[in-house]
Amino acid sequence: MFHVEQNGDVQISSELRDKFEIYKALLFKWQKAVNLVSKNSLDDFWERHISDSLQIVPYIFGRKVLDVGSGGGFPGMVLAMTGRFDVTCVDSDARKMTFLSEIARQTNTKVSLLTERIEKVHEADFDTVCARGFSSLKNLIEITRTKGRVGVFLKGAKLADELAEAQNCYEFKYQIFSSRTDSAGKIIVVSDINERNKCPKSSI
Repeated sequence: MFHVEQNGDVQISSELRDKFEIYKALLFKWQKAVNLVSKNSLDDFWERHISDSLQIVPYIFGRKVLDVGSGGGFPGMVLAMTGRFDVTCVDSDARKMTFLSEIARQTNTKVSLLTERIEKVHEADFDTVCARGFSSLKNLIEITRTKGRVGVFLKGAKLADELAEAQNCYEFKYQIFSSRTDSAGKIIVVSDINERNKCPKSSI
């Protein structure tokens, strides 16, 4: 349904594009009642949400993916719609998860949806944990350490500060890549995580 070129470009099939159009229509409809994404990003749906989500595909390890703080479904629901991954989306906001359930129903997408705080999700054998704009890097690394093997996170201009904070608490390998959709954005991939110091856990 889609193909990732060596240069990172994504070729989307007409079938998948039609499903994303359904997603777009539902997002515009639901956004009036539920704050799913930034209103300023609605008119740039394809670049800001679809392309932004798909750009992390080359960095995902394995098939079993946990998307934390899924919100409007980016990147988790988009990844699920490709059919390439077994995705679990987690968010504590029941309204947002109802929205994602409707997306899954209307696009015939196989995805697991958990209306729960991440701390209460006990399953811990995911290959990759991903997130966009959910919490600090330190918190995301802790989630990855307890629930997955690799973390892939979309981050903004404050990544350097978040990285320094995380390194005070954990030892880990990481790689940073430039975002293809945001000049100030970065993608950080973390792995081999070990606790360095006992740091107080922030509220997620």
